[in-house]
Amino acid sequence: MTRTLTRLAKATMFAALLLGLAARNAHAAATAMRDISGFSYLTTLAANDDGSTGSTSLGFGANFFGKTYSNLFINNNGNVTFDSALSTYTPFDLTSTSRVIIAPYFSDVDTRIGNEVRYGRGTVDGHNAFAVNWPGVGCYDKITTVLNYFQVILIDRSDVKRDLGAVHCLPSAVVAGSG
Repeated sequence: MTRTLTRLAKATMFAALLLGLAARNAHAAATAMRDISGFSYLTTLAANDDGSTGSTSLGFGANFFGKTYSNLFINNNGNVTFDSALSTYTPFDLTSTSRVIIAPYFSDVDTRIGNEVRYGRGTVDGHNAFAVNWPGVGCYDKITTVLNYFQVILIDRSDVKRDLGAVHCLPSAVVAGSG
């Protein structure tokens, strides 16, 4: 895990803010997530179980493990992927996969009732950004008695031309890639 995070720090020229939180207390969870209501192009992923968006533009190029991506796929099950959509709902070993994935909460999310996934472009501290929110989503099979709140925000930091040192993620945030 340390090797993966060190590789990410050296290969990435943008900052990724990963927040993952499974909580029963909506207020505590909501305050842990960055407010993206001011982001433009905010879109909702239609209610589904195991669905994904098509290829979605970030609005900037993101260097992830030495390869630049300008699009990603938002997957209902708590992750984003750069290589193709992912409908898998059973988590797999992210440290040895060939999938190019950021997974703040990799589980069987079900949004057929309750809240839906929202995503879009905006800015954070003057830098282009792309955010995905899973704001109090349920799990399979239409269970909403326990809700999960988590998000991914990718921030374009192509202006940073130095070694970022170490990347620190919350315990539920997992980053994987190849390269």
